[in-house]
Amino acid sequence: MRGSLLLVVLLFCLSGTWAQDESAETDQGLETSGQTCADIWNELRALKDMMVEQRVELKNTRAELQTQKDKVAGLEKVNAGGKSVIVLEQKIGPFNTETTFIYRRVFTNIGRAYNPNTGIFTAPVKGVYYFRFTAFNNADDEWMAVNLYHKSQRVLHNSEVTNGHTFISNALILQLERGSVVYMRLQENCGLYDDPSTFNTFSGFLLYPL
Repeated sequence: MRGSLLLVVLLFCLSGTWAQDESAETDQGLETSGQTCADIWNELRALKDMMVEQRVELKNTRAELQTQKDKVAGLEKVNAGGKSVIVLEQKIGPFNTETTFIYRRVFTNIGRAYNPNTGIFTAPVKGVYYFRFTAFNNADDEWMAVNLYHKSQRVLHNSEVTNGHTFISNALILQLERGSVVYMRLQENCGLYDDPSTFNTFSGFLLYPL
């Protein structure tokens, strides 16, 4: 009888141990599961933040692209007039040698006859062309003199000594072959001045083809 009672006590004790072990394993599993969920939540939050940043970057990129499109559309609208009008944007000269004008601010350039990198107008077709220019300087007692060239030949010259605000202008008609070049040059030891008021201009366009 005593042996049977001892066996029951031992079984009870062992049963209690198993229950404790199973409880400990369950608690450990829950703890491990809780840590995993927290890690997943942090990753999801990081992904969400990344998506928000990408959306902001995409929005900014779209805005910048639209700005560029608006600029291109504005240039295309300006280029609908039919002639080239180029404006000088800085104080030029005096130089020790005769220097070609490079009018970089282009209002209209149909057919891309004018090259804003070289300052040269190239006739796209054989025909009769009209050219006109204005020049301005505001430096007292400084000579201003400009020359218009066809190929390597000077075909027009204008000069004036500056007395405060002084303008000169002229125009002429030239018969050009396809590929002929026309350009303006500032004579040596002379200067010009310009600002957003657009004092210095050069324009040329086809009157009729031949």
